[in-house]
Amino acid sequence: MWVWLAIALSALLHITAAYHGPRWQFYIFKPFTMLLLISIAWQSGDSSFYHLAILLGLSLSVVGDVFLMWPKDRFIPGVVAFALAHIAYCAAFWSQLGSQIVWWLPAMLAAAGVIVFLLLLPSLGNMVVPVAIYIAVITQMAWAAGEFWLTTASTSALLAFAGAAVFMFSDLCLAIDRFRGPFRAATIMVMTSYFLAQSLIVASLLAI
Repeated sequence: MWVWLAIALSALLHITAAYHGPRWQFYIFKPFTMLLLISIAWQSGDSSFYHLAILLGLSLSVVGDVFLMWPKDRFIPGVVAFALAHIAYCAAFWSQLGSQIVWWLPAMLAAAGVIVFLLLLPSLGNMVVPVAIYIAVITQMAWAAGEFWLTTASTSALLAFAGAAVFMFSDLCLAIDRFRGPFRAATIMVMTSYFLAQSLIVASLLAI
């Protein structure tokens, strides 16, 4: 319980520093929040594939966080790191399927991904291909989490699917802020949903 409170406080310190400073607080508490989540995941697992894949996804997310916080623009390396993190999560979720997959889910997610891409397209410039690939990867991750839930109906799967859905929302807010125009609430929306998504994915590991 106390470690979750520490995670919430660390996340709050990062978000408030993004608006009001100091900069050292902004740079320290984003990766520190993720390291706390990694520590929970590390202590909770049994060296199963699911456990190791979640740990890999969390670790790659920290790499992505560092790139995206860099004073100079490191957006592409950050996108690559998070795409790899989503692939790790995807592998974890696919490994937990319980029965025959449901085919209407990927159709819905693919349609949503195409709509988001088309909305962003006029502002993407030379980022068209990286953004298209990233949308495909995170959509695949959400599909895997959704199939995990629909085929097992377990608490762990529900937490994983909720985490994937919130992650998609976080990345959507980030994309709108970067490509369609910055808005003041972007940081609080992106980071609150980001930390919540990662926490739900870690919680899915605890519920197994």
